[in-house]
Amino acid sequence: MFRKAAENHHVVLWSIFLVAFLLRCFDISGQPPTDDEAGMASSATNYLLSGMFGQIMWYHPPLRNILVFMFGDLFGSYTAWGLKGASVLSGSLTVPIIGYIAYSLFGNKRIAYLAAFFLCIDPLHINASRQVIQEAPTTFFISLGILTAVYGMRKDSIIPLYLSGVFFGLASATKWHGLFPWAVSAAAYLAYPYLTNSNESRGVSLTRILTFLTAYVAIPIAVYTAVYIPWLNRGYSFSEFIDLQLWLVKYQYLHHGAAYSENMLPKRAYQWFIWPVPWVDFVLLQGKSYVGIAMGNLLVWGLTLPSLYFCIKTWLREKSFELGYVITLFFAVYLPMVLTTRGIWVLLATPTILFAFILSAFTLSRLMERGSISRKMLAVYMTLVVALSIIMYPMSIFRTLEYSWTKPLAAMYSPH
Repeated sequence: MFRKAAENHHVVLWSIFLVAFLLRCFDISGQPPTDDEAGMASSATNYLLSGMFGQIMWYHPPLRNILVFMFGDLFGSYTAWGLKGASVLSGSLTVPIIGYIAYSLFGNKRIAYLAAFFLCIDPLHINASRQVIQEAPTTFFISLGILTAVYGMRKDSIIPLYLSGVFFGLASATKWHGLFPWAVSAAAYLAYPYLTNSNESRGVSLTRILTFLTAYVAIPIAVYTAVYIPWLNRGYSFSEFIDLQLWLVKYQYLHHGAAYSENMLPKRAYQWFIWPVPWVDFVLLQGKSYVGIAMGNLLVWGLTLPSLYFCIKTWLREKSFELGYVITLFFAVYLPMVLTTRGIWVLLATPTILFAFILSAFTLSRLMERGSISRKMLAVYMTLVVALSIIMYPMSIFRTLEYSWTKPLAAMYSPH
């Protein structure tokens, strides 16, 4: 019975989802609100009811305000679930979706299970999924955009391609990280006949161009613009809307974080997959101190660059569209973070690890097929990964000060 269930990738992926959901919602009401979360209720209400950008991260696209308002209405008030429900649910659902992406691309259950499980227990993604920040919803919409794009390209089906455009529009309307996988997927669709052994004649047909313009230009732009309707209803014109976007580009380029994050925390993206890089939140609530430390599991994150090298070598030999697509997505999302001159903190790695984990899962699976690593070696490695994530879990849920093995980290990153 268990063997039959394990052979069904739907059963396994949704079982991993249940684990992910439990990790992300455990004692969510007991996690203290950060400064951003304390102001998010009024920010969401102000935007939906009056079209005014609120106090919290007004320089990002405003879909988060809409999501928080919807969940607040669903739960009757801005309780912990009302505020964080969108992040918890979207973060949890991203776990099976990354598995479906890997399975759709490579048709390999081991790759799908490994990628989903890596994301399921990743301490940084757990932390991001338990806060009212854009990272979890952005990554969720990106993953849906990629999954539907893959299906649409494979089946040459218009509806999934249109849905892909909707999801990339929603991703970009949450945070501009969505622009990079959107561009890669659009280019991949346009060039698909050249990059695969497609039955379609080599060349870009008029039908493909029209589908491209609809799915990857008109629909995402329309979705992105629609998120600003509460603001536009205040009487602003579309020319002022364009001016706002240009101003926000400039602001994002020049943005600096708070003094603590600028001066105390690593802020260069090239460090993410080399050594442990934290994001730290401090909360003082009713006389009690809380510290949350968001940090990736280095046993998994450390595989990224070696796996990237292995995958590039494999692609050069096999010229696989699927592997090339994931490699390109990784570079498209990661390099803008690495090359920028402003500070980039590790919470922004959440979209990047989607592709990092798929590349690492692909590498482990290929090495097993070659006999370079055995099942026993993989089992030992996965046991160590799980053990480290368990040790790090209190940090992800703001309980760093409650355990002897995490207290030294709180002292290390203390602003005092």
